[in-house]
Amino acid sequence: MEAQMNDTFENAVTPEIWCERLRSQGAEVSARVLRAKARSCGHYYALGRVMLLSAEHVEAILSVEGAQVRRGGQAIRTWSRGK
Repeated sequence: MEAQMNDTFENAVTPEIWCERLRSQGAEVSARVLRAKARSCGHYYALGRVMLLSAEHVEAILSVEGAQVRRGGQAIRTWSRGK
């Protein structure tokens, strides 16, 4: 019998794929920025140099970001692409 992977991990994908999903919802986010946000709050899976994010990770990252914005932080600027 094959071992079953946890559904959460099985549905985890790279930051690039999350960026595509977010773009389809109207949010322009670069994979580099998403990786940095994930590392800063510790919400990600890593295996060597590969980073994977589950829906729960992305939700937690966005929640942290939203809390910073509500407190008057400069978080909004960090999500946009550099000019």
